[in-house]
Amino acid sequence: MPTGLTRRQTLTGGAALGWFLVSGSWLYTTAAEAVEKGFEPQTLTKNQCESLEQLAEVLVPGSRAAGITAYVDSQLSAGSRSLLMAKYVGVPTNQQEAFYKGALDAAAQALTSPNATVGGVVSAMAKDSVEGWQGPPSSFFFFLLRADALDVTYGTEQGFEALAIPYMAHITPEEPW
Repeated sequence: MPTGLTRRQTLTGGAALGWFLVSGSWLYTTAAEAVEKGFEPQTLTKNQCESLEQLAEVLVPGSRAAGITAYVDSQLSAGSRSLLMAKYVGVPTNQQEAFYKGALDAAAQALTSPNATVGGVVSAMAKDSVEGWQGPPSSFFFFLLRADALDVTYGTEQGFEALAIPYMAHITPEEPW
């Protein structure tokens, strides 16, 4: 994956702009466009991607279309350049992959339980009450996943516009994120 992108360069157009593997080629595009074009995960398994999309869509409707899976997958392979919220609250970048994979595997297990619903699992995650949860604290993962989904879905001028909130940056960027 090409390197040297800043957070401002990465978040654009209501979705993450970055390098994504699509049909065997690296494309510089938004996460949403990468998914539309057949994004190929490099870090997460298919099952982890499905769990991520289901959980994130309940937490932040529209995050699936915004490309949450492509964004998280690409950031997990970014090392010290990761822009995931976990980096900013103390999860070392060299531990983020194991952190997210462990949480997504635990969520996938919970989602396959009899009578489980995505909403029910998300609600239980918020309260650290997911039966049999193995991995990082579910409420901490809930917080981080919600923040990542919000970044991808609404973290730009266009996202603010979609929420009818005036974009009032302290210093207006010279170019969009």
